[in-house]
Amino acid sequence: MKICVFYTSPKLGDIILQLPFIKAISDHYKTKVIVCVNKYINIKDILVKQEYISSVIENPFRKGKFYLKDFLNLYTEIKKEKINFAYILDKTKAPAIVCKLAKIDKIFGFGIGSQKYFVDQSCRLSKEDLRYNYTLQSIKFLKKLDIPFKFEDKYLVLDNNHELDIINKNQDLEKPWVCFAVDSTEVNRIWPQKSFAELGDLLIKKKLAKYIFVINYEDHKKYFNEIVKNSSYKNHFINCKSLNRSQIIYLINACNYFVGIDSGPSCVSGALDKKTFCIIGPTDATLPRFKSMIKIISDIYDKRREVGLKRCGDNFVQNDSEVKTISVSKVFDTIVKNL
Repeated sequence: MKICVFYTSPKLGDIILQLPFIKAISDHYKTKVIVCVNKYINIKDILVKQEYISSVIENPFRKGKFYLKDFLNLYTEIKKEKINFAYILDKTKAPAIVCKLAKIDKIFGFGIGSQKYFVDQSCRLSKEDLRYNYTLQSIKFLKKLDIPFKFEDKYLVLDNNHELDIINKNQDLEKPWVCFAVDSTEVNRIWPQKSFAELGDLLIKKKLAKYIFVINYEDHKKYFNEIVKNSSYKNHFINCKSLNRSQIIYLINACNYFVGIDSGPSCVSGALDKKTFCIIGPTDATLPRFKSMIKIISDIYDKRREVGLKRCGDNFVQNDSEVKTISVSKVFDTIVKNL
């Protein structure tokens, strides 16, 4: 029996949040599954090493003039695999049509919009379910299929023999090492860099950190420079701007614990079962469910936004006013309490 699980989002955090459900499908059938993911996530080398994943198919899932090319390439890959069951953990229709053309025995998908014409009717979600976050959508989907799931496992296991230059170069540095993830594609989530600098100084002063590895993947501003400028321990911060996504995952695994905003790296840390302190901005705090994650929310967090008006996230505040209200002392006290 061959099973393929599809997830088309190009965002790192989104695919990591789906790992508990991918593993649940694997456990349910007692076999490894093929996963088909967006090429731009660029962590195939890590996904393929997981004990519940047999192989990884990548596709850009582009629109417009590239749609047909990507569609045909996906069809060729899927047809070659001779898959029996397909599970599509979103509402995109291209994978569903490809599976139909490839004559896959059973195709299960959210069935929202035009996807409903190509998937099994027994487990379809409704348009109303778009108001809930991606985790809740997948929970509803697997419940309809009677597939049990949980969030207590370790969903990413890494090869300890992996060579990472930034770790090798700093391997003689005293520990504890802490990973700070300080930026996001969505600026409304970003905690002030001055606050990260102050927090880092407190952790170093109290000997809860010796060196801090700073993940800053985006280019909205020079995040690392801003932290160092405001720190009294400038030489204790290490810039990880040059790392790609796979390297970031290995770095997180090498650190003693993780502190970051609500973004892809915090989900990675949770999936690694790393002690994770996640600073939640004006988003939905119920989205990540990893047991090792401690969520730090503002005093003005509004639970009503956990259900969107028409779709998840359409009622999120689009500026960083809320995340700025989370004090350094609140984050520091939470870390001290839970280490």
